[in-house]
This record gives sequence, C-alpha cells and structure tokens, in this order.
Amino acid sequence: MFGVSPKSKESIRKAVESLFDKISVEFLGDLPRLKEVKRLIITRQTEFNLSHLFVQGMSNKTPNEIEREVLKSLIESSSGYIESLKNRTTSNISEDIDALVRKAKLNNTKVLKKEIEKVLDREFKKAKSHLKTIAESESTKLRNLGTMMEISRTASMSGNSDPTVFFITLKDNLTCKECLRLHTVDGVIPRLWKLSELKQGYHKRGEETPSSFGLHPHCRCTIAYLRNGFGFDKKGNVKFKYENFDEFKNQRGYK
Repeated sequence: MFGVSPKSKESIRKAVESLFDKISVEFLGDLPRLKEVKRLIITRQTEFNLSHLFVQGMSNKTPNEIEREVLKSLIESSSGYIESLKNRTTSNISEDIDALVRKAKLNNTKVLKKEIEKVLDREFKKAKSHLKTIAESESTKLRNLGTMMEISRTASMSGNSDPTVFFITLKDNLTCKECLRLHTVDGVIPRLWKLSELKQGYHKRGEETPSSFGLHPHCRCTIAYLRNGFGFDKKGNVKFKYENFDEFKNQRGYK
C-alpha cells in the first residue's frame, strides 16, 4: 500500500464532516439533512441561530409564506459557504496526511503522532478563521434582510412600494470610512436611499451604493425606515418635521 488507504480517508472525511455538521446546525438552525445532528445537540444548549436573527430583524413577527421562502433561501446559501469550507478542509487534511504516509514509506519510517497533530492544528485554525468570517458576514446579512422585510411589510400597509431607508451608524474609533461614506452625508447626518437602490449582494469597496447585506463582515450599521413627515436634526437624530415633508427629496435636491 502506498499512501493513506481509502478506508482511512473515509474515516478522516467522516470525522471532519461530523465536526462541521455540528457547527452548521448550531449556527444555521433547521436544515433537513441535519435533523439527526440537531437531535443530538438540542438538549445541551439554548438555540440561537441565523433564523432567530432574521426573525428579530422582523421585530419578532411571524414570517409569512414569502418571508419564510426568503429565509429558507438565505439559510441554504449560508449552508453552501460552510459546506464548501468543510470539503476544502477535508481535502487538505487528507492530502497532507497522505503525503506524510508516502514520505514515511519511502524512508522506511513511521508517521509520528505529532506530525498528524500539526496538520490537524494548522487546518482547523485556518477553518476557524474562515468560519469566523462566514459567521460575521452571514449574521449581518440575515439581520439586515430581516429588518428589510419588516420595512417592506410596514411600508406596503401605507401604500408605499419603495420606502425610504437609512443606516444607523455607530460612530466611534471602530467605525470604518466606507460606512461613513455611504451611510452618512457628512459623517453625522444619515444618507437616505430608496429600498430599490440597495445592492442585493455583498459590497465591494468603492461602489457607489450600499448593500442590504452590510458593507463588510461584522458591520454594525443597521437599516431603518424613515416615514413621510420625518427628517433629521443637526445631530442626525430622527425628528418629525411636518406632514408631507419629504427628507429624501430634500437631501437629493429634488423639488
């Protein structure tokens, strides 16, 4: 035999898959293919996942049929990122251990336990870093899209098919320049957008419109709805102006 046996590779695949599936069900929530994993972990922790963030964004209202389909699509998309990372991690571990075994056989030696542990430690550290980025990006996306669905629902009740929105931006030493550029007019007053103007995909630095997904992983800016008659004071706080006042037109310079 030269290299790792198919049986050993299958054992590696199952071990890595089991670890990632537990992470997936804790982070994503209810996925049909993870029903068995869900039953195994449900008793040991309070459930809090992307689905909860989406519903919280909707002010904890029960999603209607369309909103449930949107959520399902978002969860499947998030699952795809984790699945891709799982497959890449499994492949890297298998290939690196396979290389260790081939080298040992050529030199008529044995693979040391610490060599395998080094491979596992390196690949799991890489996977942890990628998972952190996925978690931050997808959490921001689900939170904002849940809020966006609630805004659409609320606006439609008053006959507004394209509501005016803005992003509440936390201003401190962690606030990035891109958030200030697209989410504010002057670093203080929120910049207004029509919901239809927001990009429905991940933001690329330098683009001229913000994304409903957030501008970057762990973006703290939160989308909000500005009703007719309301505007902003000099500090950027929402304030009622007068009936039929349109802050969007005022900000864009429309008559």
